[in-house]
Parts: sequence; C-alpha cells; structure tokens
Amino acid sequence: MARTVGCPLLSAVLLSCWCGLALAARPAPSAAAGVGGGNVSFVKAWCAGTEYPALCDATLSPYAAAVGDSPARLACAALNVTLAGARNATAAMRGMAAAGRLPPVAAEAAGDCVSMLGDAVGMLRQSVEAMAQVGAEAEQGHSQERTVRFQMDSVRTWASAALTDGDMCMEGFRGEAAGGGGVREAVRGHVAGLLHLTANALCIVGAMANQTAPP
Repeated sequence: MARTVGCPLLSAVLLSCWCGLALAARPAPSAAAGVGGGNVSFVKAWCAGTEYPALCDATLSPYAAAVGDSPARLACAALNVTLAGARNATAAMRGMAAAGRLPPVAAEAAGDCVSMLGDAVGMLRQSVEAMAQVGAEAEQGHSQERTVRFQMDSVRTWASAALTDGDMCMEGFRGEAAGGGGVREAVRGHVAGLLHLTANALCIVGAMANQTAPP
C-alpha cells in the first residue's frame, strides 16, 4: 500500500520550470559554493515541509542557484534527484541479485525487486517529462489551468506508484526464508534512500498542485 504523505501549503507557485540536464547532474562544488543565501533559504523553507527535511536540504540545496525562487524549478530538481536515486537503487539491487550469494527465496525476491525498481525508474522519468511539459508551456505562455492540473495529477500518480514499488521491493525480504535481518538491512540500505527521496518529491509536487488548484 502506498504511504500517504501530508505536506503543508508553502508559498505561491511560479509555473516556470526547466527539467534539463543541468538539474539532472549535481553541480560542481564551486557552483554550489557561489549560491546566494536567499536561494538557499528558499530551498530550506520548502524542505522544512517535507517528510525528511534534512535529506531534502542536503540533496536540493546544491541546486539553489538554478532553482532561484521558483517552486516549479524546485519540483523539477526533486524529481530529477529521485530519478537518479531510483537508477542507483536498481543498479545496486541488480548487482545483489547477480552475485549468487542469496538463499533461493531472497534471490527470487531480489529479481522481483529489480523489476519493480525498473518500473519505478520509468514512472519517475514520466514524472520528469510531465513537469517539463508544464514548464515549457508556461514559458511559452500557452499554459492552461486544466492542462496544468492534469499534468500535476499525472506527476503525483506516477511518483506515488514509484513509492509503492519501492515499498513492495522491501516487503519481499521479510522473514528468515529471505535471508534474515542481514539481507533485509542490505536491501534497506539500497532502497530506503529512494523511498525517502520519493516521499520528499511528492511533498513538494503536492504543495505545488495545491497552490495551483482553483479556490
């Protein structure tokens, strides 16, 4: 079952959004060091409303210069960071499954987990693309309220499904037959971070969606 993420409304939404490669790649240390305090404060304020604020701040503050004061750009960054986390988790679980050192039940669960995380990567990629479309239409002055709501709902649906896939992956390693606590902890080390990133991204996207909803 997908977890419910409750996030307070934060600030007004600017529908200017850019989900390009500059947000997908972590900035160089020099770029992060030059970020203005105001932009960092903006990121911190939004991160304070997420489920894992310290993680949110650590992963999104390096993008403060690119985000500026736009919640939409922050949502783009959060989704891109989460997509990168999903790819890393998938690769780690694929390696764990291929190592050949798991008991049979755990090996089967690891294979299922790789498939689920692969699905999560696809859904998060769709989320990034949908958010990019919202931003592109806004920048061209073509955005319509109905289209924006539809795209934001789609983003939340796909990100929520990715969260469910991650939860189900970890569920497969319950019980001694799946290798006991040691295997569960190894899986948790690969997947829990992705779940936390996804929950944070959902908080930010959800706050955006609530702000863009009609009164």
